[in-house]
Amino acid sequence: MNPDTALSILLLCSAICYLLLGLKLVALRRDTGTIPMGVLFVIISGWVVGGAIELASSSYLVFSIGRTLHFFGTALLPVAAYVTFRAYTGARTRLRHLVMLMILPIVSVSLAATNGSHEFMWYLPAVSETGEFLTRPERWGLWFLFVHAPYSYAVIGSAIVTLLVHSSAVARAHRRGLFLLVGACIAPLLATVAYDFGIGPNTISFVPIVFTAMLPVYAWLILGEQIVEFTPLAYETVFQNMHDPVVVIDEQFRVIGLNHGAEDLLDVREPDAMREPLDALLGDDSPEVFEALHSGCPQKMMTTTGRFLHVQASPIDATGTASRGGRVLMFRDVSDVEKAQIEVRRSEALLRTLINHSVNGIARLRWVGNDDDSARELRCIFANAAAGRFLGVESDELVDVDFRQVVRLLLRGINRNEARELFAELTAAIEDGKSVDRELRQNIDGKRRWLRLICEPVNEDIALNLVDITDRKHKERQMESIARSDPLTGVLNRRGFERAAARRLSNSDDDATGALLFIDLNEFKQINDRFGHEVGDEVLRIAAARLRKSLRSRDIVGRPGGDEFVALVPDVAPDVADKLANRLTEALEQSYTIGEETVSCAASIGMALYPTNANTLTGLLREADQAMYRAKARCRGVSGVRHEDLLEKAV
Repeated sequence: MNPDTALSILLLCSAICYLLLGLKLVALRRDTGTIPMGVLFVIISGWVVGGAIELASSSYLVFSIGRTLHFFGTALLPVAAYVTFRAYTGARTRLRHLVMLMILPIVSVSLAATNGSHEFMWYLPAVSETGEFLTRPERWGLWFLFVHAPYSYAVIGSAIVTLLVHSSAVARAHRRGLFLLVGACIAPLLATVAYDFGIGPNTISFVPIVFTAMLPVYAWLILGEQIVEFTPLAYETVFQNMHDPVVVIDEQFRVIGLNHGAEDLLDVREPDAMREPLDALLGDDSPEVFEALHSGCPQKMMTTTGRFLHVQASPIDATGTASRGGRVLMFRDVSDVEKAQIEVRRSEALLRTLINHSVNGIARLRWVGNDDDSARELRCIFANAAAGRFLGVESDELVDVDFRQVVRLLLRGINRNEARELFAELTAAIEDGKSVDRELRQNIDGKRRWLRLICEPVNEDIALNLVDITDRKHKERQMESIARSDPLTGVLNRRGFERAAARRLSNSDDDATGALLFIDLNEFKQINDRFGHEVGDEVLRIAAARLRKSLRSRDIVGRPGGDEFVALVPDVAPDVADKLANRLTEALEQSYTIGEETVSCAASIGMALYPTNANTLTGLLREADQAMYRAKARCRGVSGVRHEDLLEKAV
């Protein structure tokens, strides 16, 4: 057996071992490490098989198959390493990202398989002068030099840098194995660099030989160091920055991780505590910790310094035949809570102080007297400062005041009918043991204020809460005003106009007269098309301003949409309405100067009188709209139109 054949057999055995190891890892189906690491070993297996075929080949066809497998490894291994190392830092590689990473490697494998047709990967001949196959060509092709090699080195370099930079995402007890994994990648990487740069013999691919030599190292890392049997932790960003002490232990109750809070609690540094038994660190003074570990129920303990700690043990969720168990111990310092509860129980004055400084009015009412209903009275037993302020008296003056008197103070400055209704509602609710939640508006000495009144039974007492909602009501009115206004011109929008005009008409006297004007800007579409929408918007704003200036302050102006406006002119005689409409026609007929542009945009106006033409808003809008269209038709295509022609009255 010649040396090449023996070496080929060795490489083939190594490839089988890599393949079995990779399939075993993939079969574990762990989310962290095993699947990408298994795929990585399967790719290495293909690379080593390619090296074995190159050595044992006796024909160019067989040799080409080996070369294709060789480039299968060089193209896909960097991507697999990148995904693997990201998984160990707790980061997932999305499918879309993986597909993008695989585009160039797939192209490289395809070009290697068909290199004889184009020589993009390497230049022929593939045989030396002595008739030996060249595993490394005398000259690399353009694709290899400028695409394949730079891309592969960039991806594998990024993979290694990612793991080193983000190594803090791995618990300290497991970092040694990962750093060894990075070190184990150096030898194949250096061999690949030497191969690509022409160092060493060109009739044998020595990178698969290096992988064969590294097989025991990789097997030891997986089986001995168990680098795929842990879950990465967001160590620096979450684990170390947690305020509460956290201790991570393995299934033998040995410490494998501490955060800074746990270091302070146990008075030990994390490197000194690694792999130490938990009982060696805690001693015999913390039986609650082991009770929490064995029972799974939270426990409360007190330290020698007098601090109260809440202890909870949670199992690490680990699945798979090779996964490790373990527990996470969390210590929450509840000393302040315990002390606060003791202080609250001991001092009712503290609670009264907190309530008294509340911005909400709080009063407590209690039934006093005999059990006989006729002799019982509901009286105030407590009121804070805010309640006294809302009721217009000092809070002390409310104590022992009858319920009816308290309500009378509350209802000052409120509409008499509303006050009577609310008083009856409160009385009935208290008798029936029900709650009342109402909003009411006070007007005392010219000062207006909105209050929310909440009256509800609390055990045998009645709780009366007053919340100042004046600011909220003001914001609601602002939002309602914005909802009714046209944002471009500032006049009412369609909804706002219809609401205001309908209310104005309904509140008018039976013999009231007025008019509704329907305005449409002529040639507005041409202005938009010629000068742009910015100029068109400015024309609308100027037109709205001319409308408000030409009409009276009490007239209602709106913009239903587009280039149309409407105006309700209430409480005017027909001749006055006619004068207002003519004045408006003249104002809108004036040219518009916008920046360096001067445009003309007269308006067709239809006018409907009420109650002559209609006595409802819908009817007035219909009649005015029809009149406007008659005016628009009369002026369409006619030059020298006078402003009298732009106004049309409903018939």
